[in-house]
Amino acid sequence: MAADRLLYLLRAAPAAASPASAGPSSRRRGALQSQRLRLPATAAAGTRRAGVACSCGVGGEGMTYKGAGVDIDAGTELVRRIARMAPGIGGFGGLFPWGDDYLVAGTDGVGTKLKLAFETGIHDTIGIDLVAMSVNDIVTSGAKPLFFLDYFATSKLDVDLAEKVIKGIVDGCKQSDCALLGGETAEMPGFYAEGEYDLSGFAVGAVKKDKVIDGKSIVEGDILIGLPSSGVHSNGFSLARRVLEKSGLSLNDQLPRNDGMTTTVGEALMAPTVIYVKKVRSC
Repeated sequence: MAADRLLYLLRAAPAAASPASAGPSSRRRGALQSQRLRLPATAAAGTRRAGVACSCGVGGEGMTYKGAGVDIDAGTELVRRIARMAPGIGGFGGLFPWGDDYLVAGTDGVGTKLKLAFETGIHDTIGIDLVAMSVNDIVTSGAKPLFFLDYFATSKLDVDLAEKVIKGIVDGCKQSDCALLGGETAEMPGFYAEGEYDLSGFAVGAVKKDKVIDGKSIVEGDILIGLPSSGVHSNGFSLARRVLEKSGLSLNDQLPRNDGMTTTVGEALMAPTVIYVKKVRSC
């Protein structure tokens, strides 16, 4: 983990970027293909979130998400409007009744951490982040992740680079004990800058209806257990990148680690998100 002098500056709340839709040139990956399933409007609970801003001081200068270009109020307003059209959304995963179980679904991206992947050239772990952002959400309901699908979009497909990204997704699925069921690769000329791409992921899990974690059983005196992170994970990078810009550090600057070794600022920031599935489900 990087030195406190950097990580102190990088405490921020989630800010995920929305992926672009695939065009006609998109290609389906996976052994099996199926049509989009239209679920009835009677799902138990859906999911839609907006991040919550925080601020930190750097040299006396206040920094906020809004100052970094992320309008949390606008995101919250959009969620409010969507809730009027699709009542029941909210929470970290959408619950859909399926026999004695709930299917629990979640979707997410890795936000502007992708910008650092482009700048550092570290592409083989960003897929772990992608898986983590969805499976860590659905496990909060007690669900065991079953399968994961990904979306990879770029203007010109670099097969070697894409393979590195997908390898990270495969590694993340192994850490989550879930299957990489398939996905989509979209090549959209002129849509992204050269060498850049966008990612999104979608995870589905299952939990017995009588085992759902919903917080209703929490009482005074319960023990709260904190799990360690690997850094800032994949949250708040719009603000983190602004803080880095103001800090005077470069991505190649050396930082000490807890084990006595050194790492670069870029490597510290690109440390993959910890996947908590096995730790949470073993409790």
